[in-house]
Amino acid sequence: MMLRISSGKKGFTLLELLLSMTILSMIAVLAFGALRLGVRSWEKGEKTVETKQRVRIVLNLLQRQFASMDRTAMEGGTGNAFAFRGEDKTLSFLSRVALVPGNLYGTVYAKYEVRMNDDGEGETLAFYEKNRIFLPNAESLEKVREEDFHDLLRGFRDISFSYLKPGEEDGPPEWRDTWDPDADGPVPLAVRLTIEEDETSPPIGMLARIVAETG
Repeated sequence: MMLRISSGKKGFTLLELLLSMTILSMIAVLAFGALRLGVRSWEKGEKTVETKQRVRIVLNLLQRQFASMDRTAMEGGTGNAFAFRGEDKTLSFLSRVALVPGNLYGTVYAKYEVRMNDDGEGETLAFYEKNRIFLPNAESLEKVREEDFHDLLRGFRDISFSYLKPGEEDGPPEWRDTWDPDADGPVPLAVRLTIEEDETSPPIGMLARIVAETG
């Protein structure tokens, strides 16, 4: 008589193997999706922090330049080609503080323009600066080239300027969207720059008070 000895071990059936592979695949897909979502969130957070840091640095520089306007050199109304002129999307003036590294000494002519992005969505704040001694007359301002402008802030929903004018008959000061040197005077009391990143974020504001000339 022959005895059959059973080892007590059983192998996987084909169905069990397919089920196991399917479950492992689903787990891998879910894990990869969660990882990808985490990476995207991290990249978005890094981009947001970088954008806010850049905005803060630019606004600090602009505040210094705005607050150091050369009021005396801008007197004379529209007869002065370098008089302070402002609209909601453009601004030009003379300042004793330069942003461009090469303009280290003397008064500089600065011009800011808010432009629509190439894709038609969002706005960019562009900037031009030149030392006053290299701009002898009004004709020299007409020779400013497009490539002479530098982008400071790009990809925002809205960027705009406003100007604080003294109130009439001892009334309170009021903010205006334009500034005419003939009708409004040499310079405003203050300049405000407002930036809206998107519809969900609160606007970012920069206020620069124009210091009165002394002596």
